[in-house]
Amino acid sequence: MSIEEGPGGGMDEGPDGRTGPDVGDSRSGSGGAGGADDGRADSAGNADDGGAGPGADDGTTEAGADGTRDKRRLSTAATTALGLFLLADVVFVCGALVTLWPVVLATVEPGAEATATARWSPFGFGDWALTADTAMLLAVVVCSALGSFVHAATSFATYVGNRRLYASWLWWYLLRAGIGVALALLVYLLLRGGLFAGSSGAGATNPYGFSGIAGLCGLFSKQATDKLREICDTLLSTTGDGDRDRRDGLATAPRNGDPGTS
Repeated sequence: MSIEEGPGGGMDEGPDGRTGPDVGDSRSGSGGAGGADDGRADSAGNADDGGAGPGADDGTTEAGADGTRDKRRLSTAATTALGLFLLADVVFVCGALVTLWPVVLATVEPGAEATATARWSPFGFGDWALTADTAMLLAVVVCSALGSFVHAATSFATYVGNRRLYASWLWWYLLRAGIGVALALLVYLLLRGGLFAGSSGAGATNPYGFSGIAGLCGLFSKQATDKLREICDTLLSTTGDGDRDRRDGLATAPRNGDPGTS
């Protein structure tokens, strides 16, 4: 994942909070007291000692250079709770998709009437009558949440494995699914509205295509946001400087109270 979108304070930031392109070698250089040959660099948690993958270090990287734990990192209990939350999220999303998909296919199949409904009972709770439009909206929501999970879980596993998961990024994980869902709904409405295609009737509804696009919006929300920005720049482009044109003209008026004075 890109540095801009993922937690951890940047890929060049070391476990002790210092930044720089050579953080992993800074403690083992020849300029420090005692040098790197006395073995203290490894016990201090050298970032080059297997920091790129899980299971490659001996656990000493939990402490910083001064032997204390980095307080910015998410606690073990919070990390475990977040991991369980992500696991519960994917189980719920996959279960909802499995039960919803037959309803989607039944309502949007060729020849089906626009007012046709199908019953949906998620996880055995409730009994909902869904039309084709409602079923497609729910499919977009579920698939975008699934894509958001892939993004969040990949980031979570990467930073936990490298012991660089910081508490300040907790809300990024909690809000990740909501961001993906909202963005996917906007893209879906644009597609169904015919902005990108010439046909938007019932025959143009492809549940596989729309669901796949929704999943990609959840997985690559930054790219989808950039695409929407390009569309807005094209549709809502202006020729003048709106802020400057709306500037208060009285600021340059004569101060003697005579509006006709030149």
